[in-house]
Amino acid sequence: MKNETKNLARENLTILLRRRSAAALCCVILTLIIAFYSILTGVGITVGDLGLNWSFSFIYYTMLSNLFAALSAAFVFPYTVEGVRRKRFVLPEWAAVLYYVAASSIAVTMVFVFAFMSWNYPEEAFGGANLATHVICPILIILSFFQTESGRIFTFRDRLLGAVPFGIYSIVYLVEVEMIGEKNGGLPDVYHVKDMISPYLALPILLILAFGVSTAVALISNRITKKRNKKTFALWSDDLDPIEVKIEAYGLGRAAGRHGDRTGIQIPYDILSSLAQRYGADPEELLKAFIKGMTNELKDRKKLL
Repeated sequence: MKNETKNLARENLTILLRRRSAAALCCVILTLIIAFYSILTGVGITVGDLGLNWSFSFIYYTMLSNLFAALSAAFVFPYTVEGVRRKRFVLPEWAAVLYYVAASSIAVTMVFVFAFMSWNYPEEAFGGANLATHVICPILIILSFFQTESGRIFTFRDRLLGAVPFGIYSIVYLVEVEMIGEKNGGLPDVYHVKDMISPYLALPILLILAFGVSTAVALISNRITKKRNKKTFALWSDDLDPIEVKIEAYGLGRAAGRHGDRTGIQIPYDILSSLAQRYGADPEELLKAFIKGMTNELKDRKKLL
């Protein structure tokens, strides 16, 4: 009976990881679709409503942040496909951070619209297609990011990186609008910053805003990740002895060999190390058990071919 319970735990873990992989794929595809929709809508507003050249669209941070979101999702997409194929979504740290920075940039767009533009320029904030590009699309992209389970706990350094795109844009905007000026070939004040506040006072406020938003996104993501990890390891009972823990690692290796390629099988070291920490086992011993299970599964598969 106990062996059946352990086998069921491994089976449920496989199903859980498979479902998470499929969810990541769907969320990244949704991000790509929404980001491209926002970009096309912005170009349509610029050309159709304002009668300007399409390139003028990209002086807006909304357009740049959506372009960044599309780019980051494009980098993540191949890993989601591999996750579905191998029954486990694994995202490199650099890709997870890139996706997070893009989501933070999109979130800053929405918060800026609500905090500043909505009070004095509600039509430009929410009128017509702007409601989709400033509110609906950012919300959907942010939710998609939260549902894409990278497994990374974002650090203080990551939060600083999350504020960098908006910080750079704010500095460039200040230089173009205030120091150079539209008459001298600089950018027009499309966000009406000078109408609301001194640009030199606005800059530190906007930098604080960007860091605050990136921090909020990181905290929410970290909390969701910790809950998911807790749910994952709740599949195992609390009374496993060291031998049973090794058997679990061996079973995970068999599952990895069953669903992976000989040319590139992923080792779930995060799961193995968490198992070791929870039950006081040696991580190296669990890794050996995993590799043995994976090797035996590959040998059995070879016999069947």
